Amino acid sequence: MNSRDKQAENTKNAILRVAAKDFLSQGYQATSTRKIAQELNITQPNMYHYYKNKKVLYVKAIEHEVGGFSEKLYSEYNRNKDLPFDEMLTTISTFMVENFKLNFFMLRHDLDTVFTDEEKKEISKNWDGGYYKVLFNIFQAHKDELRTDLSIPVQVGTFLTMLVPYIEYSEAHRKRNIANLNTMIRIFLHGIKKE
Repeated sequence: MNSRDKQAENTKNAILRVAAKDFLSQGYQATSTRKIAQELNITQPNMYHYYKNKKVLYVKAIEHEVGGFSEKLYSEYNRNKDLPFDEMLTTISTFMVENFKLNFFMLRHDLDTVFTDEEKKEISKNWDGGYYKVLFNIFQAHKDELRTDLSIPVQVGTFLTMLVPYIEYSEAHRKRNIANLNTMIRIFLHGIKKE
C-alpha cells in the first residue's frame, strides 16, 4: 500500500470512529455530518467521497464499531470460557457494559424510523454476529444446567432483553449499572419467587 492509499485508509477509519461516537451517543437525527467533517479537519464533500451519504456513513460506522467490539468480546470469552455459568455470564455482561458505549433505545428508534426493512436486516446481521453469538455459545456450553422447556435462543433473547438497558453511552450511568448488574443476573438465574 503506497502512502496515498495509507492516508485514504486512515481518513476513512477516522471518519468511522468519529461518526460511530456521534451516532451511538446522539442518534441519527441529532448527528451532523458537517460537525463530523469539522472535527476531522476535512470538508464534507471529502467525507462524502468515502461514504456517499449519511445513511451509508451510519451503517458503516455502526459496522466498524460493532466489529471492533465483537473481536474484543470474543477474546474476553475465550479467556474466561472455563468459568462456571453464573461467573461467565457476569464476566461477559460486565465486559459488555464497561466496553460497549451506545444509547440502545436511540439506536432502536433510529433503525425503526430511518431505515428500510432490508437495511435493518443488514445492520442486524452485524449485531447478531457479535454479542448474540458469544452469549449463545455460553448458554449452549452450559445447556445441561439449564431448563429444557425453553430453547437456548429464547433464554439468550430473554437475557439480552434484561441486559440491554444496562448498556449506555454515559460513563456515570455505566458505572452505576455495573454496580447493579449482579442483582439483575441473580434475578435472571434464580427468579424472584420463594422456593
